[in-house]
Parts: sequence; structure tokens; C-alpha cells
Amino acid sequence: MIIKPRTKPLSLLKLEALLRRLPQTHPKRPKIEEDFAKRLAGYKGEQSLDFYLSLLPEQDIHIFHDLRLPYKNHHFQMDTLLVTSSFISILEAKHFKGTIIFDQAFSQMIRILDDKEEAYPDPIQQAKSHRNKLQGLLERFNIPPLPIIPLVVITNSYSLLKPSQSASKLPSMVIRSSLLPEKIEDIKLKHKEDILSKNEIKKLSKGLIKLNTPLDQDILEVYRLSEQDLLSGVHCPSCFALPIMKKRGKWVCPACATESQDAHIFSLYDYSLLIGSTITNQKARKFLNLASESTTKKLLRSLQSPYSGIKKGREYYLCFEKYMSNP
Repeated sequence: MIIKPRTKPLSLLKLEALLRRLPQTHPKRPKIEEDFAKRLAGYKGEQSLDFYLSLLPEQDIHIFHDLRLPYKNHHFQMDTLLVTSSFISILEAKHFKGTIIFDQAFSQMIRILDDKEEAYPDPIQQAKSHRNKLQGLLERFNIPPLPIIPLVVITNSYSLLKPSQSASKLPSMVIRSSLLPEKIEDIKLKHKEDILSKNEIKKLSKGLIKLNTPLDQDILEVYRLSEQDLLSGVHCPSCFALPIMKKRGKWVCPACATESQDAHIFSLYDYSLLIGSTITNQKARKFLNLASESTTKKLLRSLQSPYSGIKKGREYYLCFEKYMSNP
């Protein structure tokens, strides 16, 4: 049973919007494209895990994706959390290409790709750290303690997994995604006793959802950019060409000939991701590259979003849940 569905991370949505708006020649674009590719690969790896999660018994396992929970003065984020009446499992998904070596002696993971070696933080230690933090957090829910089993799930079926030279085999908590159903069944056989009642699981589920705090960073600040670095105009909702033209009440893309009545909505969504959740007529004209105050007012009103203030000081609250899908 999926309690918290998987959605595209806000950080990934912001990077997509930033790449739509950053000139191809901008000196920081290569770094942003690299970061985007890494995050996208990670997200696709997590998505590929969903097939194997769908093979688990739906009535017995409660599934939470992308939980970011508070711990002391910071937060920790888990890719996937499985909650049952007898145990909890934390799944740390990794989607690396090449040869992956788990070096327990130095608490690192080494990736070899195209004869290049790179060191990464040890996902085993990361998953164990999440377990310890989750154990401390669960004390707040006043429920009986239960086993928490961390797993590192390798989602790229073409990667080659190796132990370090000092180890004879891979740690047991490292598995391929295809073996996840079998691994969960093994865990269930070892932990048969019901510890949590249905009401306690329901209470825990509500508590976790309430504590979930998605990371919302100012993406321009992260890369030390300003609004002046961004391209203005309405982008094509099909090919993302920018800017497109408004002709006879419709937006028309000169690159792919797409016609749209509401292309401006997608560009205002870019604004909300990159700059802020409220916008004035003046700021909208500048961002959308529109000359007419009355035309801009009409477009903003078409969103049917709440607003505050009057006349030129009016601010519109940008809400896009009914427009945007988030696969």
C-alpha cells in the first residue's frame, strides 16, 4: 500500500526550469547540466525500483517515498521506507554505471567507469545512519520499538558489484533491485511477530507524513545566479523553444509550430520554481516579455489563483497543482 507516492523531487524540477531559462553559452551551464544529469539518473533509478515494490504484498507493507524528516537540528532523507507490523526497512537506492566496489575498510564506495575511479560516500553507512536517526525519531510516536533493517538497493542491472580486496563477499545488506521481493520475504520470515497494531501503523503513517519536510532551496542562490541571468519570454510547452509569439489569441512556436492557449502557465511555473511563489503584473510582464499591462492582467487572472492588494500593488499567488503533472 503506497502511503506517500513517488513524485519528481522539487530540486529536479528547479534544475529543469533553470536549464530552460539559462543561455546555452552561460559559463555555469556545464556544471548545472552535470548536476541535473546526476539527479535525473538517481530519480530514474528510484523509479525503476517501483516495479519490484509492486510485487510485494500490498496489504502487509506500507510504502513511503522520499521522506525528509527532522532529527535534532537538521534533516535526513530516505529514498523509500517500508513499514510493516513486525519490522521497518529503509531502502537506499543507487543507480550507478560501471564497476562498483564497496570498501568497508575506508567507509567509501568506489565507482570505476571508462578507466576513471571516483570515490563516493558509503551508502551502507548512510543507510545505517538513517536507521539510527529513525530509531530516535520513532520514540516520539509512543509506539513499541521494532526492528529497522537498512538495505542498499542497486537499481542499475548492468553495473558490476564487487567487494573490496580485503573482503571476500559483498555485505548482506547490498542487493540488486530484482532481488528485493525475495529479500523482504526473508526478512519477514525472521521477524514474524506482530509488534504494531493496525491503529499504531495508521498513527505512525500520519505522523511521518506530518513531519515530512521537502527540501526547498533557492536554486539561483545555490549557483550564485541572479534574475538577470535568466532568459525572458514564454517557452514552448512541446519543444521548450524560447521565446514563442502570441498571435490572434494563441501562443505559436516558430520552431515546431505548436499552438497553445495556455503556454504562459508553464512559464509562470518556471517563475515560481526559480524566483518566488507570488508575482505582480510588472514582474510578470518582465519575465514573460510582455508589453501590455492589460494582457498580462488577463493572463494572471486566468490562473484563478488567490491574490492580495489592489491596483499596481496586487500580488498573485502562483498555484499550479491543477495544471502540472509530476510523474
